[in-house]
This record gives sequence, C-alpha cells and structure tokens, in this order.
Amino acid sequence: MKYQIKVFLCFLFLSLPLLGCGGDFLRRFQTQAPRTLSQGIEGSEEKRNRYEFSGREFVIATDHPLASQAGVDMWKKGGNVVDAFVSASFVISVVRPHSTGLLGGGFAVVHFKNKSGGRAFDFRERAPLGAEANVFLDPDGNPIPKKSVLGPWSAAVPGMVFGLLSIQRKYGRLPLEEVLEPAIQASENGFAVYEDLAKSIQTNWEHMNPEMKVVFGRDGKPLLRGEALVQKDLGSAIRRIAKNGESELRTGDTAKFILAYFLKANEWITKNDLERYEVLESEPLVSQAFGKRVLTMPPPSSAVHLLTMVHVWEQLNQKKNFLDGELGDIVKLTESMRLGFRDRAILGGDPRFTKIDVEHLLSTPYAEEEALEIQKKVVSGAWPNHSDATKKESYNTTHISVLDREGNAVSSTQSINGSLGAVQLVPGTGLVLNNTMDDFTLALGKPNLYGLVGTKANFIAPGKTPLSSMSPMVFLDDKNRADLVIGAPGGSQIPTTIFNTLYRYLIENRSLYESAAFPRLHHQYQPDILFVEPEAKNGFPESKLPFYRVQYNRHRAKVFVVAREGNELIGVSDPRGEGIPLGF
Repeated sequence: MKYQIKVFLCFLFLSLPLLGCGGDFLRRFQTQAPRTLSQGIEGSEEKRNRYEFSGREFVIATDHPLASQAGVDMWKKGGNVVDAFVSASFVISVVRPHSTGLLGGGFAVVHFKNKSGGRAFDFRERAPLGAEANVFLDPDGNPIPKKSVLGPWSAAVPGMVFGLLSIQRKYGRLPLEEVLEPAIQASENGFAVYEDLAKSIQTNWEHMNPEMKVVFGRDGKPLLRGEALVQKDLGSAIRRIAKNGESELRTGDTAKFILAYFLKANEWITKNDLERYEVLESEPLVSQAFGKRVLTMPPPSSAVHLLTMVHVWEQLNQKKNFLDGELGDIVKLTESMRLGFRDRAILGGDPRFTKIDVEHLLSTPYAEEEALEIQKKVVSGAWPNHSDATKKESYNTTHISVLDREGNAVSSTQSINGSLGAVQLVPGTGLVLNNTMDDFTLALGKPNLYGLVGTKANFIAPGKTPLSSMSPMVFLDDKNRADLVIGAPGGSQIPTTIFNTLYRYLIENRSLYESAAFPRLHHQYQPDILFVEPEAKNGFPESKLPFYRVQYNRHRAKVFVVAREGNELIGVSDPRGEGIPLGF
C-alpha cells in the first residue's frame, strides 16, 4: 500500500501542469549515484521504489508516468500487451516531444506465447522517393553544416502512425478510439514541463519555426520547468487519426497540412511518399545471448552487432591466457563493444539495398576468430592510436517494454532522432518533424550527430531506411514465454546500454534495478575512446589501462526492462530518467 501511494503521488504531481512541482517531487527520490564499477550501487529505498515495480499480471516500463498509466488503463479495460503498448506509444509521443513523435518512426518486436516465432515490425522513417545525397553536400563534397539536422530537408518520411496502427489492427483487442484517448487527453489538458524537456526547449528555441514557438513558449519565451505544455492542434490530429486510421496520414487533413509545409521546401516529401509508405513486417532475428534464446530486430537495426558483442565476449570469457579480475572484465566488455561497432560502421545499412551476412556475423567461428585477434592484441600490447574526438551526448528516442504473466510481450524503440528532431512543427497539426536523414552516411569519414561514421552501405537512396542503433529485444524461456523484455534510447549508446545491463543481470546476477542503474562503459569504435560514467571515476582503474584513452561522460541512454522472476514480473525504468514502471 505504501508503494502504491508513492506511485499515485508521483503520477499526480507530474500530471497536473499548474502545480509546477513535478521536478521538486522527483528530487525527493534522488540519491547519491553509484561510486565505482566494483562497488556497485548505493541509493535509498525510496529511489529504488520509484523506478522499480513488482506485479503478477502485467507490467509496463516507459519513460513517463502518463505513458505507463495509459498502458495499465488499456490492460484494465480488457486490452492486451499490444493495446497497452500502442496507447503508451501515442502518449509518450505527446509528453516526450524531444524524444519521439508521431512524425518519427521505430522498431517493435511482438511475441505471443501461443504464436511461434514472434514478429518484427520496421516502421522507421525512409528517405523520400526523390531524395539525393547531393542535397546535403557542398560543391567540394562535404556535408553542409546543419542541413541534415535542422529544417525540412533533415526530415525523412515518417512511419510511426502507420506502424503503430498496423500492429494494433493486427493484434489489439480494443477499439482504436479507446486506445488513443489517453494521448488526446494528455495533448488537450496538458502536463507539467519537466527538467529534461525544459532544457531541450531552451537549447533549441532559436531554431524553432514560429508555429513551434507558439506551442513550446509563452509570451515569446521558452516554457520553463513546471509550466503547462498544452498541445491543442496535436490533440485534434490524434482525434482525426482515431477516426480515420492510417488514411489520415496518407490522404486526410493531416497529410494535407504536411504536404503544404513541404511545398515550401521544394516538395522534399510528397503525396507519393506518404501514400506509398509501407510498414515492413518480418520474422525477428533469432539468436542466443548469455545462454538464452532472444528475438530481436533484423538490420537496419544494430541488434545483430549487439549480439556479436555478446558472442565475442562469451568467447573471450573462455580464454585462459587473458587479463584477470576487474581489469580483465573491463577489457573483455570494451573490446567486444569496439568490435561490434567496427562491424556496424563497415557493414551496417538497409538489407534491401546492401548485403549484410547476418548468419556469418552471428556464427561461432566468426566470434572465435575475432576473440582470438583481440587476445593477440592484449597479449602483444599492439593497441591502436587514440583519437582526440569527443562523444556528443544524446537526449532523444524512447523505449517501451511490456510483459504479461502469460509470457506475451512487446519491445519497441521509437524516435525522431535528435532532440526535438528537425526543430520544426508542421502548422495546423502540432506535429514535430524528425531529422532522421542525419542517420544516413552523408560522406565517407564524416561523423553524424552522434559521432558515428559509416560506409557506402548506408548512403542515401530513395525509399531507403537508414542504419539505426535501436535494438529492442525479447528473451524467451523453454516454454516459449517471454521472460525478459529490454531496450533503450540514446543514439550510439543503445547497444552498449543493453549489453551492460544484460551482463550485470544475467552474468553477475545483480538485481534488475541494480543492473539498470549500474555505472556503464561505452566504446563505439570511432572515436577510439572508452567512455565511463562520472559516478565510477573514483576507483576506476584508469592507471592500469594505459592502452585506453578514458573519458568520463554522463551516460544519456536509459534502459527500460521487464523480467519474470518466479511468479513475479519486475519492471524497471532507468533511474537516469523521468519514467516509472507500472502494472498489477
């Protein structure tokens, strides 16, 4: 009872826009962060209670209390995990506009115990049918500063609405109007701006078009933490979607608003783009990770490279002639990450346009071969030169994990790419554009928003999906029940965040909360730097790692995970964020 009261109060304070006390309430739960990798997690029971939930029937973990509550409401109305996921997805698009939105896109892995195999849905943004790479390049072949990040040309064709409605139509139980009602209410009634959102509005204010400033400002100034964000036009757009379904984004009034906006941008996105957009449904990628069967997204997701990290770590862990203790653990994790991101940089792209030998990348011989090369490097001390580049922080994307007692599950990562996407609002809709064109490789050797480089495999082509770091996963037990649902937002940090969490939970046998909160390591091949969370600085054995350049950076990725432990379902929303898990 004590915990339910806390959850209710947290939800209440975050939901009432005029009280302006959501952030103050959250600070009551903040405690000193973890000290070192070896010392693990310290923190008050209140903080753990806020970010962890234990239920028996159903649990959902999201990045905002209103989204989690929407999922619970759908379940109580007789819906299933898909109804809960879709309702929470629409709500999160309303309350985290800097992370995701209905003009963005995403991936989802859906699993029902009584249906073998599960399904993978790719509803990511696609390059417009008239897209050409030279739009973003100057006469010398260099990327034009900011063009792929800000403004109409940075936007790819959105797939979010098409994907969510397609999945709900196929698997959901409830009427669409009922599923979308919480998002309509959140839009029209408003909610309190929290610190993360306030910072994003402030940072991007000067780049917003006038219509966006009207929504995200007051009296010509950016909204502040605690002030109400009311989005009437967005509520109206969701009402039209609830009534008209997918056709609203193809030929309806919302589509007309979008096309009128792009008419002023040389028709970068056209009627043909919206009408021909297709959700790509397939069998999920199936593999083993840490001794468990896992379902995840095929390319252009980076899940295959995350699985390669795991497989190479497993091979390194069998090596006898290797570093011991905590030092050895750090090197094994780091080198596995470096290898996975090397493959991602060289091979990653849309499999409809480039060949990606997934079977080879996931094979035992490949993992053995790469682990042997890492072992030789460690023994010989032949380490590469260091890069002086620094990693850029990520404030975007979101993830939803849903699990019920029968073993049905949804794992979905969604985004508009950068913080507030293209920083453009489509007049008349309340919808914020994505800036996903920056996820393509614009020029060889040139990093994107997250410092990632790519090859020709990820060049722009009409209708192509860019390479993505998003890697939603569902783990199964021997009865075909989902027993672990996990994913994360955070740009290039997504695969390593999931890797870190799985390692702490499945290998070190830490609690789910501690595994999510544990200080993380991150290496993404380029720049050649080991990034460590500042909380782990005191006691981190940097002096014993002369072959690494170490930088201490706040880890912006946030993991959202639900696991079955006996008869209980345990949900965790990352304590680095504002969300909470809920259920019953």
